Amino acid sequence: MKNIIGLILCSLFVFLSSCAPKPGSPEAQLKLRKEEIKKVEKKVEDTVDDIPDWCLNVPISDFALSACGAGESANMNMARNRAILDAKRQLADSIDSEISSRMEDFLKSTGMGSNEQVKQASEIVTKNTTIQAKLTGYKQTNTKAYSRGNKYQFFVLLEYPIGRANQALMNEIKKDEVLSTQKDADKAMAELEAEINKRKKK
Repeated sequence: MKNIIGLILCSLFVFLSSCAPKPGSPEAQLKLRKEEIKKVEKKVEDTVDDIPDWCLNVPISDFALSACGAGESANMNMARNRAILDAKRQLADSIDSEISSRMEDFLKSTGMGSNEQVKQASEIVTKNTTIQAKLTGYKQTNTKAYSRGNKYQFFVLLEYPIGRANQALMNEIKKDEVLSTQKDADKAMAELEAEINKRKKK
């Protein structure tokens, strides 16, 4: 009886091993690839589940620009730094758009947007203002960290006051001889100042 059971088990083992793909065969490689894909899909699912709501639905405000950054690293501090850098890059794009939009409004108000000298001056002022705005002024409003295996996932929400970017632009325009001396520059500055005041938190 023991011999029969041993023979059945041996036959079953031979049958099952003949069904398994041979190492290095296309079937074995395909099986390994499918397992890798499943691991990646699981990691993506876990990451998506961990994303904070304030990162999925970034706050919108008339007073501030917001951006959510994400960073991952085996080192917690590095994950945090990467998240902040990611959010700052996004904020920088938004600040560029905001400042460019305000400069266009200023040029339209002066009626000198087609003058080449004015265009060059406005480009320099816009660039200088954007550089200033990117360096300082943001504040961290929310953070969340997770550990997953041997890595940390860090999320950060940064906020930058719109009024501060517009104020920096106005200061640069005032310093520029070409822009500040244009016809209707005072009127355009008054409009920009009104926009700044409107966008400052009370």
